[in-house]
Amino acid sequence: MKKTLNYCASIVLLLVVVLTGCQKFDPATVEITSCITDGRTMYGTARITDNGGCSYFIEQGYCYSLFDTVSATEIYTTMVPVNYSTDSLTFSWTEELPMADTIYYVKAYVKTNAGIAYSKTERVSTLINTSK
Repeated sequence: MKKTLNYCASIVLLLVVVLTGCQKFDPATVEITSCITDGRTMYGTARITDNGGCSYFIEQGYCYSLFDTVSATEIYTTMVPVNYSTDSLTFSWTEELPMADTIYYVKAYVKTNAGIAYSKTERVSTLINTSK
């Protein structure tokens, strides 16, 4: 009986450690290193920094919106996964934006088992230069 109790306690302790794993760490840091438009085509690159303990990324991608409150959970945001299940520390994207003469707000993101991290918001424009 005592052996079984010790065994169960060990299992519970192991599960607690495994399930809380990276919870005490920041998920990661993600930074947009380049985000430009050429007409309606957006080109972007981002760099991820592992903040200790979470070097396996569930998903990497970017979000863009017409509003400056860009988030993967906002209804007016388009979220585009770039990579799934990777440990890549850089990624890039190309996106044909839906409207010309428009300002878009863009964030890169990374999902880990500790949560989602976002970059700072970048502003990109598909405005047509009318000056001659």
